[in-house]
Amino acid sequence: MKKWSLAFAGLLLLFSAKSMAFGFYLEPGLFYESGDGKVDIDDSKATTKGLGVDLKLGMNFVDKMLFVGVDGSYSMPKFEHSNTGYDADATSMTYGAIIGVQTPLVGLRFWAGYVFGGTLDPEESGLFDVKFEEATGPKVGVGIKIFFVALNVEYMDLKYKKGSGNWGSVPSLDDFNNKVTMVSLSVPMSF
Repeated sequence: MKKWSLAFAGLLLLFSAKSMAFGFYLEPGLFYESGDGKVDIDDSKATTKGLGVDLKLGMNFVDKMLFVGVDGSYSMPKFEHSNTGYDADATSMTYGAIIGVQTPLVGLRFWAGYVFGGTLDPEESGLFDVKFEEATGPKVGVGIKIFFVALNVEYMDLKYKKGSGNWGSVPSLDDFNNKVTMVSLSVPMSF
């Protein structure tokens, strides 16, 4: 975590020194997510699939080519667990930080970040009612901006460090790893 903070501060200072001009950055988006996860109880598989909204908010520098900020998402995926048949609607939230580049070359965009927190809360279904919390992990993305709209693909490798609730005959669980791919349509705006 300390390395990420130092790298982030160093890049920010480097680009700020080159160009003191900066502006505000806002990017709302809609996405579809598909997650493939592993539950720690028996290394069983779980999936998440559904729609959500995303918001990136921050600053841009160097003629609006570099952007840094915070990134948050909210989604309502379907949670399915292969071994138990647990099948329920869920809510999911994540928040983190990003740094990215908007290239002048045909609108290509790249960014990387880190998720500092999040939850995945499937509804109760039969004997099962769990909640996964304290998600952390890297997030990367690539996109192409055409006029004022961007088409993006993002990937998160999330580890939920805390699980609670009832997992059938197992009273609680420790963690859940979920690798999530998101395809989104967003509107990047600079002010």
